Amino acid sequence: MIDRPETTVRPLWARPDLFRQAPGPGWGYLHRSQGDVAVENLAALQEAVCGDDQEMIVLVWTPDSPFMEVPEALSLLQPALMASRAVSTERDLAEKNHHLRTGVLLFFAFVAYMGWEIFRSMPGGGFVAAFKTLLSSGGPVLGLLLFVMFFLLPWYEVRKRWKEVHAWTAETMREAADLARFEMWLSTQKIVATKVLLGLIAIAGVVQIISGRPLAAALQRGGGDDARWTLMTAPFLHGNMIHFVMNALGLLYLGRRIEALARWPQVPIVFLFSAWIGGELSMATGKGLALGASGGLMGMLGFLLVFETRHAKLVPRSSRRRLLAALIGTALIGLVGIQFIDNSAHAGGVIAGMLYAFIVFPRSESAMRPKPTMTDQVVALLCYLLMLFGVWLACMKMMGR
Repeated sequence: MIDRPETTVRPLWARPDLFRQAPGPGWGYLHRSQGDVAVENLAALQEAVCGDDQEMIVLVWTPDSPFMEVPEALSLLQPALMASRAVSTERDLAEKNHHLRTGVLLFFAFVAYMGWEIFRSMPGGGFVAAFKTLLSSGGPVLGLLLFVMFFLLPWYEVRKRWKEVHAWTAETMREAADLARFEMWLSTQKIVATKVLLGLIAIAGVVQIISGRPLAAALQRGGGDDARWTLMTAPFLHGNMIHFVMNALGLLYLGRRIEALARWPQVPIVFLFSAWIGGELSMATGKGLALGASGGLMGMLGFLLVFETRHAKLVPRSSRRRLLAALIGTALIGLVGIQFIDNSAHAGGVIAGMLYAFIVFPRSESAMRPKPTMTDQVVALLCYLLMLFGVWLACMKMMGR
């Protein structure tokens, strides 16, 4: 994989002409719902930004530049931006604090209900026997897993942002501006390869609903050694709707990032290779079937960690730190939900993705994205054909054919 010749010292997201031209001279801002809004002077723009505690202003323009810009990048707006972000993060943190307390109550209520039901079903068994049965049932672990995923981690993310905003300085504001520009640039990138992959997974899900069979049961139809065909089908199947939605959201973000930075052929290649290695490790460690796209997604995360480290000028430093935080958060979820989550598949996927990036992409000081080779494109198309076969096979099995 060879980089393009260096033509600029800046990555695409850092170029001054990243955003569209200002709609007119003077001052103004782009509002998410109101569109372009012109104001009379700097003071009026500062007032609008200061009062934007809903974070609806995404871009601004000034007489000094023909192009629009994120407000974090303009020193004249930074005090107003700090004030509005302080208000919004305080509000968000208060809301998440309330959600966290609610989550704690729901967790204990869930465990208490399960314990009561077990106690009622064991006449004469006593409280101690019911308590031991409750612990061995996996119910408390499941409740804790849901608490971590839907209450604790969202609270942590908001609290982390609250701390970042309240610690803003001139230096950290530059990092915030880089991150804002990068995320906006990323959101505008086409993700055709990612959508094709998501479409294949969705097709398998629709057939599962039509067939009326649980996905896990459909996977087990081969049985014994014949179940090795599931290495081709399991990455496209999910145990329930929550499992599918969470993996779909992860795929959309990670796939978009890979497509934008490493180019589209890497999306199917990394996913299929990581899902395969994750499935092999899962079976080798006696975990059985690695149900779901998680192995491939973890491989995509591991790939990005290595790729972006070896191409440090392509992304803001704070953005790479967020990938590492995502990996740590996933590891925490896997540790808490060890009875329900296939950590072997996750670990195999991460290792596969990291190893692939390390071997294929040498360290680069270029700010330009690698150019896909013809070999990359041919291999990617072959991966799509293999995945299409896997989806077809899964659908046939679920339909009982």
